[in-house]
Amino acid sequence: MNWLKTFEVAARLLNFSAAAREINMTQSAVSQQIRLLEDHLGEPLFNRKHRRVSLTNKGMSYLPVVQSAINGLRRSTADIFSPVSSGELVIEVNMAFGLGWLAPRLNNFCSRYPGLRLEIRHSNWDQDFDKEPVDLSIRHGRGSWPGQASRPLLTPRLKPYCAASLSKLVHDPMDLLSLPLIDILGNHQGWTDWFLKVGVDDSAALKHRVDSVAIAINMAQSGLGVFLGYEDLISTTSLRDKLHAPFDIWIDTVENYHLTYPEGRPLSSAAKAFIDWMMDELAPLQERS
Repeated sequence: MNWLKTFEVAARLLNFSAAAREINMTQSAVSQQIRLLEDHLGEPLFNRKHRRVSLTNKGMSYLPVVQSAINGLRRSTADIFSPVSSGELVIEVNMAFGLGWLAPRLNNFCSRYPGLRLEIRHSNWDQDFDKEPVDLSIRHGRGSWPGQASRPLLTPRLKPYCAASLSKLVHDPMDLLSLPLIDILGNHQGWTDWFLKVGVDDSAALKHRVDSVAIAINMAQSGLGVFLGYEDLISTTSLRDKLHAPFDIWIDTVENYHLTYPEGRPLSSAAKAFIDWMMDELAPLQERS
């Protein structure tokens, strides 16, 4: 680490004397540290000519790598050991959960930690997650992602929801066959499973297919059709005034929204605070289930 720190300062300043002053070393000590690093790598990093230094091609390529590593180490150290009030929290969240449940509650969390900086990124599919380092993720699925610890967040069951205007037209499960049904791509349980539970053949039903619960919610709100949603997500948000469940009939699902984070990596103080806050917010739902 001493070699790399010395290299970063000397390469940035292109002056061994100035580097020595910045890191409180002698010029000869700076030169020695650079020599040791070059010997270890087997390549010169600096051109030395007439008391002036410049980076070699390998040195120029290596500098941003070293700077990125040092900056990442500084940030991670600060995240883990600094007080929550002065930290930063990066969260990647499924779009439907972010818009429906998380965003309306974030003011409560930020009021508790007013100095904490948040960065929220929306993702939807599994392949959208983990492209860049984040502190926490909220994703939808079965809860088995390699290298990730996960906590389920909602009661794993689905029931029909639609706009109030459509709900008034529905008195029996058979009545749903006269309405457009909204299926969500990628979900393991859907309308066929629900109709199987009530003993109705849905093969002739008109079904729209979408790739996001967020889109399904907006379509249902507009009166376009009926979708299968999580009761916990609908009943505990402002959506409860916009969407109605014509029947209290649900199907169990193998999927859920999960809070995830990398296994084996220490959580920052901010991440721990967010997890504690979120579990407190969800506690009434878990007690009810």
